[in-house]
Amino acid sequence: MIDWPFLVGLLFRWFHILAAITAVGGTVFARFVVFPALDPLPPEQRGALHAAMRRRWSKIVAGAIAFLIVSGLFNFMTLISQYQLPRWYHPVFGVKFLLAMVIFGVASLLVGSSPASDTVRRNARMWLNLNIVLAILVVCLSGVLRTATRIPKEKAPSPPATVGLASGFQKVICMAAKLD
Repeated sequence: MIDWPFLVGLLFRWFHILAAITAVGGTVFARFVVFPALDPLPPEQRGALHAAMRRRWSKIVAGAIAFLIVSGLFNFMTLISQYQLPRWYHPVFGVKFLLAMVIFGVASLLVGSSPASDTVRRNARMWLNLNIVLAILVVCLSGVLRTATRIPKEKAPSPPATVGLASGFQKVICMAAKLD
């Protein structure tokens, strides 16, 4: 029997992590590789190349933001519906969520086509630096949240002897074997 809630939760966690890796990795790449590489180019060529890259990157940014919001809310709602969490969990999550919203706003302005976006891009390196620092803070807060004691809201049947990551992999392997 396939454990659908586990499988869906696992997929949403993977989507969340992959979207974050893509967005943060792209930001670091833009700040420390793309912008320095554009510096020696003549202004016209630099502007044209930057505009072409921005058009492509904007679609990836929008997709990453969508995946992060949907998967993040799904993961959070699943967690709070199944577990009793320490009192500090929600305020820390709130700070993480607000920082993520700032990151999304800055990223959207950096790739946008509005006059406000043009203004932000005039100091793009500073905004990219800010987003990198905020992303590091979000990752650190995520690590803190993962340490929270989770008490099941309902007594479920006894879990298998192994718990944690190993049991998650065992579930995936068992489900894959059942599909054969």
